[in-house]
Amino acid sequence: MEEIEISTISGNNPHASVIIRNACKRYSPSAVILNGLNLTVPEGTIYGLLGPSGCGKTTLLNCVVGRTYLDAGSIQLRVKKRSEVGYMPQTLNLHDQMTILENFFFYGYLFGMSNENIQARAIDLMAFLDLPSGHRFVNTLSGGQQRRVSIAVAFIHDPKILILDEPTVGLDPVLSRSIWDRLLEMTKKGKSIIITTHYIQEARQANTIGLMRGGVLLAEESPITLMEKHGCADLEEAFLLLSHKQETQSKDMNLVYPKSSRPVKTYFEDDNKTFSRKKFRGIMYKNLTLLKREYIFMVFVVILPILQTYLFNTAIGRKPKNLHLAVVNDEISTSDCSYSAYTGCFLDENQTVALSCLYMEFLQNETYTLVEYYNDTTALMDVRKNKVWGLLHFTENYTRSLAHRVAGGVNVNAEDITYSNLNTWIDLSNQYIGNFIRYDIVRSMISFLKQALKNCQENPKIGTLPLSFEQPIFGSFDENFISYASTAILCLCCFFFPSILTGGLVLTEKLGGMMERMMVAGATMIEMMTSIVLIQMVVHIIQTTLVMILMYLVFDNPMEGSLFTLSVLMFITGISGMFFGFMLAVINTDMTITAYSGIGTNIVLCFTSGLVWPIEAEHYLLRSVSWIFPLTWTVDAARGICSKSYSFLHPFVLRGFGSTIAWNLIFIYVIYFFMKYKKDMWNIQK
Repeated sequence: MEEIEISTISGNNPHASVIIRNACKRYSPSAVILNGLNLTVPEGTIYGLLGPSGCGKTTLLNCVVGRTYLDAGSIQLRVKKRSEVGYMPQTLNLHDQMTILENFFFYGYLFGMSNENIQARAIDLMAFLDLPSGHRFVNTLSGGQQRRVSIAVAFIHDPKILILDEPTVGLDPVLSRSIWDRLLEMTKKGKSIIITTHYIQEARQANTIGLMRGGVLLAEESPITLMEKHGCADLEEAFLLLSHKQETQSKDMNLVYPKSSRPVKTYFEDDNKTFSRKKFRGIMYKNLTLLKREYIFMVFVVILPILQTYLFNTAIGRKPKNLHLAVVNDEISTSDCSYSAYTGCFLDENQTVALSCLYMEFLQNETYTLVEYYNDTTALMDVRKNKVWGLLHFTENYTRSLAHRVAGGVNVNAEDITYSNLNTWIDLSNQYIGNFIRYDIVRSMISFLKQALKNCQENPKIGTLPLSFEQPIFGSFDENFISYASTAILCLCCFFFPSILTGGLVLTEKLGGMMERMMVAGATMIEMMTSIVLIQMVVHIIQTTLVMILMYLVFDNPMEGSLFTLSVLMFITGISGMFFGFMLAVINTDMTITAYSGIGTNIVLCFTSGLVWPIEAEHYLLRSVSWIFPLTWTVDAARGICSKSYSFLHPFVLRGFGSTIAWNLIFIYVIYFFMKYKKDMWNIQK
């Protein structure tokens, strides 16, 4: 859709401040809000816009100040800059965690005012509007006091055009009268004021009133002229008469909503300036003030990734301990096992050695608790009852049969083969625990055979598989799951936590209307994004530093490569998370949906990007597209740095950096696209 620039008022009507012609706006084919509306605001006057709720008053004002756009029509303003317009929305749209003075200074900075000027205007407005102490927080004020603060914010920069949406709702009649008197004084200085109100008789104080109903203007006259023209004693009677006349005429008229693909959006001269240091200062002032106020939340933000990292390193990937295993030993009672029972040579016929005792000692060294049973039936019953994780059964002639098997080689008989086997039954319903038990049973068997052969002064390799694992090229024999997953958890923390914080902050201001009011005051998305990114970068650096200290110094996870290269990669990953969170806040208009989107993304990345399980084990269809997800190549690069000492110039590391930067650009483009083509994206309809 093409944007049409709003033109300034030409010589055709030099005494008008605002001219609107043939304004059309709808939110759906059945919800027409403005239908060919025409309106003229004379310079230096108060224009009272009257009409029932839902007639389009607020939408019309939103179009004038640029909160939303017209589908067709034209708008002309005498002023050229946003700083020449003062705007008070119907909803207060104030930062309630800031004090009255802090709100004044924030908006004053947005309008380019100096500290001295803001202070002087604040003193004047607080006295005029009978506001409490400037150090009171907005959320501690009554509804009427908050509305007066909102009026003061609209007045703070002494604008040429004031647009006030229901400013006197809920105010004391005396104070309302005082506000009207002040507005009349301002018109004597050339100010033009558009004010909407529900109080029809109150509008008699306006120089001109526009009666609005059903998206059109029924009349536009001075109050006295309007009443005399229609022979009415008051404005309410005149409005009822015009409404009835409109109702009668509409039956004979077939209004056709114009078709237009060229939306009309208010465009001020200073909208060309995408970045202003003065406005940026104001936004930074606001953000830092709110962060200082929310110190408990900020402590939580810093501690949460540390807590997650600590819990991960202490709860995930470690070997289970103190598992109970049932033992049925027909060779010797467990209580009779002693050091002398297995120190002799089991190949010597004269020795009374019980190798089952030696094996059980090796198994106990793996932190297993062995529970003695006297028959398989009882033991297997307890395995089924989950009292023990498995059963080991040593036959009556276990040691002697094993000796014959070792000494006899290929000539060993079938009976010795049968009786030299250690029979095991394991509960494999839990694959992790079951596989740990299987691994330890096999490893203990190899170790115990080596020791038994050493006791006989035989070559211990006789008891091992004809297979030799040399020193690993990368990693070590002691690597476990935590070594594999720790880097992935670091990447996920660096991406996920900044996205949550950024999305939450932006969406809170968007839903609260503060974002709209800031943009009407001239704040640009570049300024707001830069401010958030700078603050988030500081928070992210603190989070990442503490997490990496915990991960690599406290818990001693593998770190073979450059810590600096890894830190830079994590920093860029955090920036990517920030832009992702900003994108969610731009697209969504509901906090719950945004939270679900963030959490759902976290789960998807865990499952599809090789964070908790190798990509090589995924379904081939998923594996073919897994590379496209934001963290897949980033995690590969981080693992290469940590476990394989890859340098920055290694293809895997370069690919990780490239992928992360590419996703940053994608998120930025999506944000830009929605901002450019969704004209009223910040105008939340309530």
